[in-house]
Amino acid sequence: MNQLPKESIIKLQSHINKEIVIQFQGGRQVKGILLSFDIQLNLVLDEVRELPSQRILGLVICRGALINSFAIDGMVEIENPYI
Repeated sequence: MNQLPKESIIKLQSHINKEIVIQFQGGRQVKGILLSFDIQLNLVLDEVRELPSQRILGLVICRGALINSFAIDGMVEIENPYI
């Protein structure tokens, strides 16, 4: 059986060296500059700050399995469609 190569549906290559915001399972959020990533969405970020406290963390490796969501071009609050 021929298997197609696994490819991420999230195209992060064009966002290298740009600032992103990551929310982890449990609710913790960080903001930093995306340096690198792999197929499991493990991310390497630099100049990382924890939100909302702005505590400086520096260079961080974020495990993809623990990332809940991320925003690349900023975040926009939307109206809850379930209320």
